[in-house]
Amino acid sequence: MGYLLSNGVFRLSLQVEADPAGLVPRLTAFFTPYLMVDNSDAPADLTVCLHAPQAFETPWKTRCQIPHLIRETYAVGFTLKVWRGDLPNGESLAWDPEKQVGYRYRMSTRKVDFYGAEDAFIHLIELVRYYGLLVESAKGSAVLHSSAVVSRSHKAVTAFAGVKGAGKTTTMLEYVLAGEHDYYSGDKLLLDVQDGRVRARGWPDYPHIGLGSLRQHPCLIEEFPELAGLINDPACADRHKVLIAPERFAQVFGRAPTGSSWLDEVVLPEVMQSAERSRQSLSTVEILALIDGDSVFEWPAQFTTSTWHGIPPAGTDIPCALSDGLREALSRVRWTYSPGRSSTSTHDNQATTA
Repeated sequence: MGYLLSNGVFRLSLQVEADPAGLVPRLTAFFTPYLMVDNSDAPADLTVCLHAPQAFETPWKTRCQIPHLIRETYAVGFTLKVWRGDLPNGESLAWDPEKQVGYRYRMSTRKVDFYGAEDAFIHLIELVRYYGLLVESAKGSAVLHSSAVVSRSHKAVTAFAGVKGAGKTTTMLEYVLAGEHDYYSGDKLLLDVQDGRVRARGWPDYPHIGLGSLRQHPCLIEEFPELAGLINDPACADRHKVLIAPERFAQVFGRAPTGSSWLDEVVLPEVMQSAERSRQSLSTVEILALIDGDSVFEWPAQFTTSTWHGIPPAGTDIPCALSDGLREALSRVRWTYSPGRSSTSTHDNQATTA
């Protein structure tokens, strides 16, 4: 059984030898609507073939002697570690004994045989999610570190960009709950130029939201009864973050629309300032200085999570800078600095994504 999933730039071939824990429906649900079934004959950028964990042979595990950190984070379950090794035939191996997850792959073919069950889901989505970003970057897309909403007409995207803790997710939730925008993307926005304009596409993430963001909205407290104990516990600070399963997040906030939209505005929140929120338009000079800086764009070639396996995308040129065309198009987009907090905020709230 096989599937080809694509967003028009990155193409994933998903093959199934065995899937005892139902990883395929969970994976496709996680990536919907950002990757959809593609019936074209276009070649895949990455092929992942699923196997049961028991099929990862004991001699392969023995060969995995080199410890390697894929990702380290405060988010529970998202720190990923493996032991690496090689086979005489040139294939590479990686094994996570704690989660019983195995990788067997050949870099030249960009095919990964993936061995895992219930505890393998985070490994699997991070493999696809971060390699997809690497492919996007290699094909000319820029990765804006932002959450985003889209107008109800689905024609105009507003991005909330900035460093971790600036209030990107908090501000995004306020826009969605105000009822005039739909959810679009949680942590990253893929940008490229089409017809001289900036096209924006979303990318999936695993929501990780601060308790303060939930406490300031009574409707969210009602929507997440499973979090009531933490939300109502005065010992849990507003900054304490909780993971929310993507399917639960989608039930409450809806899924992003399929396809792409035009980038209309980039908002730069700074919710740690105590004053009431204000808005200040940036000049072209300020916009270009921000674009050329290191605070709003991310470069997948610098992510260990994207490159740990050493599998190169087709072609070897992976830029760590915007193209001239995208840089110019972005300078014509509205950029707004928005320090302070919403007048409806009563808590020191913060939200991020994993």
